[in-house]
Amino acid sequence: MAEASSVGDRWLVTGATGFVGGALVRALAADGVEVHSVVRRSSDDPAVQALGVLTTPHQHDGSTEGLMAIVAAARPTVVAHLASNFIAEHRSDQVEPLVRDNVLFGAQLLEAMGASGVSRLVNVGSAWQHYEDREFSPTCLYAATKQAFVSLLTYWVEAHGMRAVTIELTDTYGPGDTRRKLIPFMLAAERGGTTMAMVPASVPMDFVHVDDAVSAIRVAAARTQGATSPGHEIFAVRSGATQEVRALFAAWEAARGTAIAADWGARAVRAREMLDPWTQGVVLPGWSPRVSLEEGLRTL
Repeated sequence: MAEASSVGDRWLVTGATGFVGGALVRALAADGVEVHSVVRRSSDDPAVQALGVLTTPHQHDGSTEGLMAIVAAARPTVVAHLASNFIAEHRSDQVEPLVRDNVLFGAQLLEAMGASGVSRLVNVGSAWQHYEDREFSPTCLYAATKQAFVSLLTYWVEAHGMRAVTIELTDTYGPGDTRRKLIPFMLAAERGGTTMAMVPASVPMDFVHVDDAVSAIRVAAARTQGATSPGHEIFAVRSGATQEVRALFAAWEAARGTAIAADWGARAVRAREMLDPWTQGVVLPGWSPRVSLEEGLRTL
């Protein structure tokens, strides 16, 4: 795999307090890359304070003008947009936050980039934009808002000459993950010796280790640098080893020496659950996963 170089780049990262965003910031900082971050939490938040060791955090007040000032001050050569509000099944009172965080903030970011002449963007999308393995069919409102940002990006690419790469990720995992996701729940069940209420054992899963996700973002950034003309490319980032969820439990036992009890079918599948393996899209050129599922599970 061709590993991307970040020499000479100055990064601005949104979503840096998140799981994948935080891993990206740590990897860039470890390589001596200058990193700036957009934060919306208060400055006394522990996650924001931790960012201050690795990046120059910029507090966003929610306004377009505020984000324009941040981009102008950071002067990034590339922007990595990971900030998102993930809600698998929304309530009515969550419609506005989803649109504000996933659509409005993205539009503000693109406007700020255009105003400062910043043309390179890596956008992180989701496999959840492909229900029933369709070219586009959102599994939920979250996925629909992610696609809405892609539509916004089309305008800025064509009108402002941006060079953008969107990578659509399957589920990520790795050490230090505190999200309400399957693998953190499995780790809690291992530690507590509890039985997990699970969806049917045949539901397909595809996991990408966080280190591989970070590598994909850096490869995508290098691709924007190598582009000779404006444009927007969209690629898949997946393990290539989709398997039924029952196989994940078997891999867990093989990797960690601990069997986790599962009550298969005790949890109903969500409306529009991803029940078909995702095969849409071309995998990001120059990238391939390095961390196998068994190796990744041992890192937890």
